[in-house]
Amino acid sequence: MLLGLGNGMGSGILMTLGSDASPDAGRAQFLGLWRVLQDTGMAVGPLVVSAGAALGSLAAGIWAAGALAPTAAAALQRWVPRWTVHTNRTTRRRAGLG
Repeated sequence: MLLGLGNGMGSGILMTLGSDASPDAGRAQFLGLWRVLQDTGMAVGPLVVSAGAALGSLAAGIWAAGALAPTAAAALQRWVPRWTVHTNRTTRRRAGLG
């Protein structure tokens, strides 16, 4: 149950992040590609663990997956905007959205 809760929260955060970062023009295409990349990441994770387990041990597979985490974090830091106009009342007001 705890794993399911964590998975749901992680997926929900990624979906919300994609919605907030999507541009007004081409939103459907952006969110479609966002979802493809999200699903690809969800599919590659178990493959990395199983490849590490096949080549060494289960611990090696888990370490391999863990080694990719800083790369993912760096990608998020690089390409996700620092803020969005949807952040809070103050930023919405400054952007003229009410």
